[in-house]
Amino acid sequence: MQKIFKIYDITLSSIMAFLFVIMIVLLFGQVVSRYIFNFPIMWAEEIGRYIFIWIVYIGASQAFITENHLKVDFILNKLPTIIKKYVNIFLYLIIIIFLFTVFLYGIRYALINFNKPAYSMNWFKIGWTYSAVPVGSFFMIINIIRIIYRSLSKSN
Repeated sequence: MQKIFKIYDITLSSIMAFLFVIMIVLLFGQVVSRYIFNFPIMWAEEIGRYIFIWIVYIGASQAFITENHLKVDFILNKLPTIIKKYVNIFLYLIIIIFLFTVFLYGIRYALINFNKPAYSMNWFKIGWTYSAVPVGSFFMIINIIRIIYRSLSKSN
């Protein structure tokens, strides 16, 4: 199972890196075309924004597995280790419930917008951008389940 999750993590990190490179190239090209050639590429900035949304949602899922999300743990750190472990698991379960709700509403919202074109491009449907919400939520849920499993597998 560890090997599958290693491939999963590498794949998500590679997708984020690839999207980041595309976003930088698009936005750099847009800036050059606007300020040097005085001819803005209208769709480049919009596509860059949509790519950034995907990077944020995939990156948020990766931040869960490395436990790099910002959290206030002042009270949690005052608890004994065994209690802290179970309080953490309880909090992660609440987050899973929230993310599952976000997942369901994200699917609904993405489906509603799959026929709507983007503002500057008729060929790009805005639903593809909104689908980052359920996809990212799904990846976050997977990674939280991994954290809970890892926490339960550790000895006290």
